[in-house]
Amino acid sequence: MKKIYLAAAGILAMTAAASAADFPMKAAMAPAPVYSWTGFYIGGNVGGGSSTVAFGDPCFYCSSGNVTKGFVTGGAQIGYNYQFGNGLVGLEADVNGNNINNKFFMGGDDTNALNAGLKSDLSGTIRARGGLVLNNALIYVTGGAAWADVQQSGVEVCNSLTGFCRGGVATFGAPTGITANGNSTTVWGAVIGAGVEYALGPNWTVGGEFLHTMYQHTSANIVNASGGNSCAGNNNVSATNCVITSQLTTDVARIRFNYKFN
Repeated sequence: MKKIYLAAAGILAMTAAASAADFPMKAAMAPAPVYSWTGFYIGGNVGGGSSTVAFGDPCFYCSSGNVTKGFVTGGAQIGYNYQFGNGLVGLEADVNGNNINNKFFMGGDDTNALNAGLKSDLSGTIRARGGLVLNNALIYVTGGAAWADVQQSGVEVCNSLTGFCRGGVATFGAPTGITANGNSTTVWGAVIGAGVEYALGPNWTVGGEFLHTMYQHTSANIVNASGGNSCAGNNNVSATNCVITSQLTTDVARIRFNYKFN
């Protein structure tokens, strides 16, 4: 009987040792937890790009052109992602501050010329996102609506050294009284883009994004010092078309940081 107990004890000891040796291997072979992109997030962005403004003229100055200039931008975004397998859809809105300030010397080869400009300090987008999830990496495309607060300006100056300028102005560079200034207004447009994002942990992500945006035209009336229509009597321009137009287009590359809520 004693020999039977000893044999049984030996078998139990060997089984326990084998199980203990097998445990680390099973633990090492256990699948790593899969990151989930589903949820609300909020974050910030910073970057830069180029702004192009197309200035148009109905031939009061018979001059038009495109001006491209670099600018910096930064702001905040908020959104929601929904992951299904390796696919993802989402919705995002952002607001950004910019230092866009493009200028064009319209009619620079004439006696009278207009210093035209367009500024934009604030913009934003409302975009859908769709992408491919590779565990903690995301590749996506995006598109939707965009808006920007813009202000168009224009001041005519004497562009002659001989003194034969509009309104009897004889000083080179002096205002003649003709302006084409517009009030600050919100313009809408469309935006498309693409980006990549990487999860640093359960809550934080970092990524890069490129966006191309085109906004609608704006216009400002060409008026004299008393506020009257400056195109009256001009055979080239009808009184109803006495405006300077501008259209803003931007290309932006930016870095994003997001905090995802569990």
